[in-house]
Amino acid sequence: MRRNAVTLLASLFLVSMLSGCSLFGGKKKDAMADAAYDPAAETAAPADPYPAYPSGGVRSGGATGTRSHTVQKKETLYSLARQYYNDQSRWKDIYEANRAEIGSDPSRIRIGQRLVIP
Repeated sequence: MRRNAVTLLASLFLVSMLSGCSLFGGKKKDAMADAAYDPAAETAAPADPYPAYPSGGVRSGGATGTRSHTVQKKETLYSLARQYYNDQSRWKDIYEANRAEIGSDPSRIRIGQRLVIP
């Protein structure tokens, strides 16, 4: 009987810890509740709308929305499409935007080559 009670209490404790509840009736502290109200934060400039892009990619062209990428070792148009669009089938979009730079063979991109990412 005592063993069952100990097992039950241990189980309740683990469940309460995993769910974020407290066995002692206390609430989980809300981090936002302690934050002081700052009216200047409402008028502050928004976060950078052009975040840094991985592997040498940078935003260029201002309002046009184009990016450029410097090709690194072992990168392909396929991997760049997956990196920038989360869709590897869009490698053709990158190829079409850089056809003059790449040439007729899309598998022949060079390390250090600067590509436009539309």
